[in-house]
Amino acid sequence: MLSVLSITAPVFLIVALGYVCAARAFLNEGAQKTLSLFALYCALPCYLFLAMAKVPRDMIVNVDYIGAFAVSMGMVAVLGGLIARRFYKRDNVSTILAMMGACYTNSSFVGIPIIVMALGQPGPIVVITLFQVLVVTTTILTSIEIHQKHGAFSLRALREFPRTVLLNPLVGGSLLGVLFAVFSVPVPIVLERTLRLLGDASIPCGLFALGLSLGAMNLRTPSSGGKGLVCSLVVLKTLVHPALAWVIGHYVFHLHDPWLNAVILVAAMPTAVNNYIFAQRYNIFVQESSRVVFWSALVSLFTLSALLGVLGVVT
Repeated sequence: MLSVLSITAPVFLIVALGYVCAARAFLNEGAQKTLSLFALYCALPCYLFLAMAKVPRDMIVNVDYIGAFAVSMGMVAVLGGLIARRFYKRDNVSTILAMMGACYTNSSFVGIPIIVMALGQPGPIVVITLFQVLVVTTTILTSIEIHQKHGAFSLRALREFPRTVLLNPLVGGSLLGVLFAVFSVPVPIVLERTLRLLGDASIPCGLFALGLSLGAMNLRTPSSGGKGLVCSLVVLKTLVHPALAWVIGHYVFHLHDPWLNAVILVAAMPTAVNNYIFAQRYNIFVQESSRVVFWSALVSLFTLSALLGVLGVVT
């Protein structure tokens, strides 16, 4: 048990520290924004570049692993959408954000440190980060834009998408690292040490910034219907998603350890704070998304600890 907590506890204690600092107003909103921007656009791209540059080629192109995660993610998203639409009568955009809350994994700030400490290297979570940024985020934002503009989604936005994605530092750093790995290009020692200094700051800064974000969220109690929807989405993310990942990974894609363990753990990560950011951006589903992000993070402390023990990842 202590060995399991040695993996999960440090991650969530740093998040909790950030939460307390925000809740007690020790740090203002500007500090959260600055730390988040530093982690996302400076430190984390350096970490991801070095991580991908040293990843074996077969890990980058493991189609079965990505497929198992994608299928389980899609199934959970559909369940979340059906619940939001049929039982809680939510509109199209709210339903899309509910689907995101049910399936979108916090792959960067929570996923990376837990996967690294549990499995010894970040490859499995970095691949999922790329998949979510390139495919899932694009699908979500495009769908919301289409519904908000009643089908008048501009071709100009589609033409600008490749440029927008490639200029994203997380994507750019990861893809550049992939090129180094595929062509077996060694990273110059001076560059590696510089990037490592920056990259090592990404996880603690990101976790602390996540805590600040949670502490600053509007967690006012939603309507009774909102409470039920929030509970449903949290259960889908923290319990149903990893269970489906195990079923799909084991019986459909025939994954074996450590890939099966990896897809289960990645699926069990809490909902990414992007869900709340997108809700704020469109001013829809804000209270519900803030509570989904908060409660999934809290619940995942226990579910991830249990999974680590059950899977026997920690000795």
